[in-house]
Amino acid sequence: MTSELDIFVGNTTLIDEDVYRLWLDGYSVSDAVALRVRSGILEQTGATAAVLQSDTMDHYRTFHMLERLLHAPPKLLHQLIFQIPPSRQALLIERYYAFDEAFVREVLGKKLSKGTKKDLDDISPKTGITLKSCRRQGLCSHRFLCQQPL
Repeated sequence: MTSELDIFVGNTTLIDEDVYRLWLDGYSVSDAVALRVRSGILEQTGATAAVLQSDTMDHYRTFHMLERLLHAPPKLLHQLIFQIPPSRQALLIERYYAFDEAFVREVLGKKLSKGTKKDLDDISPKTGITLKSCRRQGLCSHRFLCQQPL
């Protein structure tokens, strides 16, 4: 039995904006794959479910590795590990530090500190935003409100 395998080797880090949004929104890989399947991507691309699963996992691994750099944007801009064009770096940073309207409405007027995970746990079901996304936005809002350097 012979199998066919396509391999792509390159030095530019590919970023799928739709998968990045799903990752920022806190979806698991399996939930992200399900949402992508419902969006009709298999029909649009002719890919199989296995390829879609692998692609999504690969993107999530990349985003996980990039996250520590996103915590300090100047590090992302000056690092040499990921070859990401400056315009794409700006997009990654902008979207990482963006807030959902529902989240902002819930936290306005509340004093958030690093130790208020309980508040974020309560915000998640009220807004329908995943807990992971609430925690990311809570961390970003704390940095912004405390004027900690990015």
